[in-house]
Amino acid sequence: MVIAVLVVTGIVPGLKVGGESGVSLAVWGFDNESALRDLVLKYAEAHQNFDVRYSKKDRANFESDFLNAIARGEAPDIVVFPSDYLNKHKDKLSAAPTILFTEREISQQYIEAASVFLGAKNEVLGVPFYAEPLMLFINNDIFTKNFIASPPKTWDEFLNDAAKFTKKDSSGNIAISGAALGRAENIENAPLILTTLFLQSGEKIINNLGEVVLNEPLNIGGVTLHPAESSLQFITDFANPKKNSQSWSGALPEAKDAFINGELAMYFGKISEHNEIKNKNVHLSFSAALLPQLADTTRPITGGVMFALAVPKASKAQQQAWQFIQFLSSAENSASYADKTGNVSTRRDVLPVYQKESTRSVFANSVLALKLWPDPDPMRTDQIFRTLIEDMAVGRFTLRDSLEKAKARLQEI
Repeated sequence: MVIAVLVVTGIVPGLKVGGESGVSLAVWGFDNESALRDLVLKYAEAHQNFDVRYSKKDRANFESDFLNAIARGEAPDIVVFPSDYLNKHKDKLSAAPTILFTEREISQQYIEAASVFLGAKNEVLGVPFYAEPLMLFINNDIFTKNFIASPPKTWDEFLNDAAKFTKKDSSGNIAISGAALGRAENIENAPLILTTLFLQSGEKIINNLGEVVLNEPLNIGGVTLHPAESSLQFITDFANPKKNSQSWSGALPEAKDAFINGELAMYFGKISEHNEIKNKNVHLSFSAALLPQLADTTRPITGGVMFALAVPKASKAQQQAWQFIQFLSSAENSASYADKTGNVSTRRDVLPVYQKESTRSVFANSVLALKLWPDPDPMRTDQIFRTLIEDMAVGRFTLRDSLEKAKARLQEI
């Protein structure tokens, strides 16, 4: 049994048992092939002549790679498919055989957000594998120095903590930032932070009919609310030098870099960023926390992306691909993969296992809080929301005009 790794291409041929390969599956994912290797070998022990060719993909090029592969007649057999591309490309995914996966199993065995991978007729278009929810990373030393014992649970607490942590030099420049919010050019996750706050406040962005409803008023108890306006105002005030709440500016470095360097108290990041931050500064003392919530919230909400195991319609080995997915998605194997990547499983029967771990218990609670919206085109919406934040930050348009322009751009997609 030989495992050969081609570092340049990211393809892993091999993982064969017996003579010639009877089943050869092309698998695309975003993690290193080492995360999948043991599971492939385990499956191969019970399935003679089994072969997997793994290709690690970059999120930025995923869509073009996927479409080009289909056009060339070289579609992968299994794709770790991001939920934010589902609305745009679900027509290219096959439905799972009902003998292997049903709507009931997905609804009962997986987190609530898993329902996005159910089709119009409740067919299963993908089996949840892991997720990347937005959460809060805090600098423990800055918290301790300011006698703050725990991370903020509400946005009001977050606002107060950020103001307390922020320190300016004699020229009025920010030396230590309490929180990175209010700009998009130096905050990688800015669009995700904004849309998450939208979801927490009841802003749907796009409704179930696919209609853009950004900034449409909500009537609650006879009171008219504009959750998109209040969310955008709240975020951009953190970068407004005229506000006491200012803790960030466009002159500061990328938010993640500032956090890694110990110059930022609170950073909004995803699960995969935890290991990245730890590896780049082994001396940084930091913790993960559930995203702050609106006061009196009964159900926590955070935004992010879910990744599911899916089979393209263009695959020439659909039956074998779905059988391998059934194996990979079992409780035991799902947990094993999560252990390899430092993430958590999205299965309800596995999530309680993490409650004894200080960090992965936060990951698990964040995954449970995940809420998704029907993103029509993640590359374009990312730019639309970045422009929206920057328009407000530099005072290019009024609050309402900025949102109306963003709504019009969303309607063009």
